[in-house]
Amino acid sequence: MICVPISQISSRKAIKMMVSAQKVADVSEIWFDEILDFSEKNLEELMKNKKKEVIYKWQGNIENLKTILRKKIEYIDVDIKTEKSIINKIREISPKTKIIMSFHDFKKTPKDSDLKKIISKMKIKKPDIFKIATFANDLSDNFRILKVLSDLKEKGQNAICICMGDKGKLSRTAGHLLGNYLMYAPLDKKNMTAEGQLTVKELKKCL
Repeated sequence: MICVPISQISSRKAIKMMVSAQKVADVSEIWFDEILDFSEKNLEELMKNKKKEVIYKWQGNIENLKTILRKKIEYIDVDIKTEKSIINKIREISPKTKIIMSFHDFKKTPKDSDLKKIISKMKIKKPDIFKIATFANDLSDNFRILKVLSDLKEKGQNAICICMGDKGKLSRTAGHLLGNYLMYAPLDKKNMTAEGQLTVKELKKCL
């Protein structure tokens, strides 16, 4: 699946971008906590225009969390440090919402032994999808992160494993071959949410 990340401070712009994303991608990842004028009214407007699945990129706003989950959103992306009590609350409010648990390292790709420890920590909280996003300082980092993806898939786990940065583009174009659950691609360069992302048009061309 191709996922368009949407990080906007205006609900109007977020809705407009979601509508555009639905024409070219499978799912939209909306950073609701970034929206300054977020309200139930604006959320209702967004849901009226929603035709494809949505990921809620949660960044810690508890009130937004409760409001959005009641709309039965399909996915929520939470950080690995999210407390188990919050994970339980998410499952209580919206049992069908799939939980993506994320680990990010914006400077490097950790050692293989550390990556294994990160996966073990995630398993304790039983996410539906594992997400590992690290920074590639060397081309070999792509192969290491894709090995993590391959190992998870062999164990029957859904996963998203990618490298950020210019040297991490290989993981973004080849990850689907090893079973990446989805691939992030903004509508255009100015709306990138991570270094090294390819636009939807560029990614489709590679695929």
